Amino acid sequence: MSFSEVAGRYDGPKLETDVLEFWREHDVFAKTLAASEGRPHFSFNEGPPTANGKPGIHHVLARSFKDVFPRYKTMRGYHVPRKAGWDTHGLPVEHEVEKELGIFDKKEIEAKVGIDEFTRRCRESVMRYIGDWEKMTERMGFWVNMDEAYYTLDNSFIESVWNLLQTIWDKGLIYQGYKVVPYDPRIGATLSSHELALGYKETEDPSITVRFPVAGEADTYFLVWTTTPWTLPSNLALAVGNDIDYSYCTSEGQTLIVAEALREKVFRDIEHDVVKTVKGADLVGTRYTRLFDHLDVDAPNAFQVLAADFVSTEDGTGIVHTAPAYGVDDLALGQANGLPVVHGVGLDGHFVDAVEPVAGLFFKDADKPLIKILKERGLMFRSERYTHNYPFGWRTGDPIIYYAKNAWYIRTSEFRERMSVLNQTINWVPEHIKDGRFGNWLENNIDWALSRERFWGTPLPVWTDGEDNYRCIGSVAELEKLTGRKLSDLDLHRPAVDEVTFEADGKTWQRVPEVIDCWFDSGAMSYAQWHYPFENKETFEQHFPADYICEAIDQTRGWFYTLHAIATLVSDSVAYKNCICLNLIVDKDGKKMSKSQGNIINPYDVFDTVGADPLRWYFLARLSPDVPKRISVDIVSDVASSFVNTFWNTYGFFVLYARLDDVDLQKDVPVNERPEIDRWAMALAHRTITLVSDAMDRYDAKSAGEAIESFIDQLSNWYVRRNRRRFWKSTDLADKHMAYLTLYQCLDVAHRLMAPFVPFLAENVYQNLVRTVHPDAPLSVHMTEWPVADESWQDDELLGDVDVVQKLVGLGRAARGQSGVRTRQPLSRLLVRTPNDAAHDALEAHQDQVLEELNVKAIEFIARDAGLVSYRIKPNLPRLGKRGHGKVLPQLKAWLDNDADTAAIAGATARGESVQTPMIDEPLGPEDFLVETSSAEGYACAEDMGYLAAFDTSLSAALVDEGLAREVVRSVQDARKQAGLEVSDRIVLGVTGSDDVERALAAHREYVMNETLAVAWEPDTADALYADERSLGDSNWRLAFRKSA
Repeated sequence: MSFSEVAGRYDGPKLETDVLEFWREHDVFAKTLAASEGRPHFSFNEGPPTANGKPGIHHVLARSFKDVFPRYKTMRGYHVPRKAGWDTHGLPVEHEVEKELGIFDKKEIEAKVGIDEFTRRCRESVMRYIGDWEKMTERMGFWVNMDEAYYTLDNSFIESVWNLLQTIWDKGLIYQGYKVVPYDPRIGATLSSHELALGYKETEDPSITVRFPVAGEADTYFLVWTTTPWTLPSNLALAVGNDIDYSYCTSEGQTLIVAEALREKVFRDIEHDVVKTVKGADLVGTRYTRLFDHLDVDAPNAFQVLAADFVSTEDGTGIVHTAPAYGVDDLALGQANGLPVVHGVGLDGHFVDAVEPVAGLFFKDADKPLIKILKERGLMFRSERYTHNYPFGWRTGDPIIYYAKNAWYIRTSEFRERMSVLNQTINWVPEHIKDGRFGNWLENNIDWALSRERFWGTPLPVWTDGEDNYRCIGSVAELEKLTGRKLSDLDLHRPAVDEVTFEADGKTWQRVPEVIDCWFDSGAMSYAQWHYPFENKETFEQHFPADYICEAIDQTRGWFYTLHAIATLVSDSVAYKNCICLNLIVDKDGKKMSKSQGNIINPYDVFDTVGADPLRWYFLARLSPDVPKRISVDIVSDVASSFVNTFWNTYGFFVLYARLDDVDLQKDVPVNERPEIDRWAMALAHRTITLVSDAMDRYDAKSAGEAIESFIDQLSNWYVRRNRRRFWKSTDLADKHMAYLTLYQCLDVAHRLMAPFVPFLAENVYQNLVRTVHPDAPLSVHMTEWPVADESWQDDELLGDVDVVQKLVGLGRAARGQSGVRTRQPLSRLLVRTPNDAAHDALEAHQDQVLEELNVKAIEFIARDAGLVSYRIKPNLPRLGKRGHGKVLPQLKAWLDNDADTAAIAGATARGESVQTPMIDEPLGPEDFLVETSSAEGYACAEDMGYLAAFDTSLSAALVDEGLAREVVRSVQDARKQAGLEVSDRIVLGVTGSDDVERALAAHREYVMNETLAVAWEPDTADALYADERSLGDSNWRLAFRKSA
């Protein structure tokens, strides 16, 4: 057995390149899947990205989470097929092609380019960047089957979508309705509620109050508030509340009508008198003069006051401007009162020619000129601006218009309650998404606007005879039967599918022109990726519902919703059992990434400098899913220099000495026969396996990562640091063997626990650490079994004892740090106070570890009421003053200075407990006090949670000499590294120096030689390999050495 040499520095990009080549050469992913055939299934669904642009750093985030749990489940004994997918339809694709063509008008595209050429370009566009996606996917170590990926543009996928739509149609859940819908005029598309939710922005809009003249009454006006001046040319009615009080107010020779409850808010400081007050019911039927008369309106009920239950006195004037063409409530009121729909704005978002003052203007651009006209005509009462959230096109960035038009809908609102009930069975990570963002969305569900007036998408499979009769087609076979011809070569996209007609009932049936919302495509992937129900029925049943999905938080109103809605409507089931919802990525300063800000991080900026593994570890193990992910190359570099390097150095330490000793690890030693520190390390491994496994089963990657990171830190900074001598100086071969065996087993556990997180690093370590020892081991670490927590390793009592030791050592280091006494300077004694007998017993049993760690000669336990620390407690004046306690603060301060048990208060604040004081009734919390501590003369103290560590800082001459000898040792060890010596090289050493150094060397020469592997002492070393002079305060010395022959 011979381990390969480990580089002294972790080089992520090189290591990962080598591992990628190994995976490719041996087709490891495919072999992993083949080896797990026949095991229980764990199903993962890939949320299909739109590949008409290059992948970004946010895709690495999602794909890290998508990869880690399938890898984990594979190691836990599951078969985990991972099928890639591509979302190829919809507005993003069309928008990209429109930009290439430089044409954005639908009619112009149809006339100049043609639907056939346009859809051909769309197909080409979505394939353009798939190579970039595949390259990034491989480079970051995301294992997914891209060779058998599903594409939403494939006929097989579309046919399955048609089948789902027919199933929903047959349940009477698809209908055509005339509604006011959110509409993106720039691209001529109706938006579903989940698409609309993606585009809200804070914006500034007009807030105006206008005068509507009352017909037949001179200088009398209804005051009406609106934030959409552009809708005023389409006004057909004013709405009031029947039971609301309205006041006639005189001001500056005019009579103005306004809701009494809002009168003062509307008039503000404008003088006015109330002439009379009437109920809204008394105003119903009152006619008024329209503000703009450019549009023809043939309706006797137009331009009068109507009663409506949506009118309130929360804001505005209590009188609502009603334009049925542009508001949901407006349309319902208009339909109830026989009003027509009069559009002043076309489907392109621009004003029609008839509205001459603003003809041809984009609807939002018409606000200013319309306001100007109203001011000039004396009809403007008040004109202001206000800031609010308004929806914009999620792809175009242009403002959305609410527009009355025909569209096809899915009656999802009928399943609102059922979707909410099923949602309760889903494990959401983070948990608050269930009843928060997603649950609220379901509770407020409205019918799904299904149809789109576009070219590139899954065609709505509805044929009509032109006389309001419709058929929904669910398969190509059904269409073949109706047409009487083979359609196997038919492209199911427009325009080819538009040309398919059939005769039935003596009429010619033709497909309606719409395509469907591309979000239905992505939500249909549970079924359509398998071409279900036309084939793969057993495969579908194995994968539905999916065990696990993951995407960013915006998908709660996108993919997560469409999956859930379709599964509820079609199968009365959830579509997924576990869902991780990720917050978004921001730059290092917490700002949103954008091209204009110049703060976008290219994934390869990280891959090529630090590596993919540190980036994965940062995303998975350092951040909770629900927090924004700050990202920069420097942040990821810090992960590499901390956690990854700590592991790498520990692994490298083992390999270095194991190679020197040509260690044989085939001989096992039962854990209970090993030294205590080995038993502690194995007990820690046992606990870590349990913690990590439990966390991963909860889909909590961060807690799992924290447990692994803590284990590596303990392994490096406690086990290895305290056991170095056993590896390179021990003459007890049996003890050395147990040290090697223990460290090897811990590293074996650690790298396999890390494998789902950092697959490249784990693979590299596995090939060297395991396959050299066990040549018949599985080909890859990702084909091995997850570590099992061996019960013989468990020792919770020992872990508890060492936790106490480490707690005290930490306090001791803090106390020494405050004292200014150097770490290598021995001290005579440490006084220790413990909070309980168990802690006392643990420290008494492990005194040797405390003495060695803290470089102290003796420990003395003191009584629990003993105090070497004095406290001064001050009240937190700003905090207490804000809570109304200002008057008693002098009394509180006097009590704290003279009468209070300051030690008790300090202890309570340290434990997070509250304190009762004589002058304030409510208990005061830790944040209400400021605690200052000071040590007794001659001592350096630190305390926490009932523990006290106090060093006696007085120094004898002997202690000073020993401390100086330790400094000499440190300087020689540093010189050995600078000289490039191997760790096992023996030297001939000579050190001379000032009188105090010579005195220290005389007393501790043997110690210095042992610690530096010196086999001989020659103060005047001839032919020195290395020589240097060092100093510390007034002490100075010259050291020189050469390699021993």
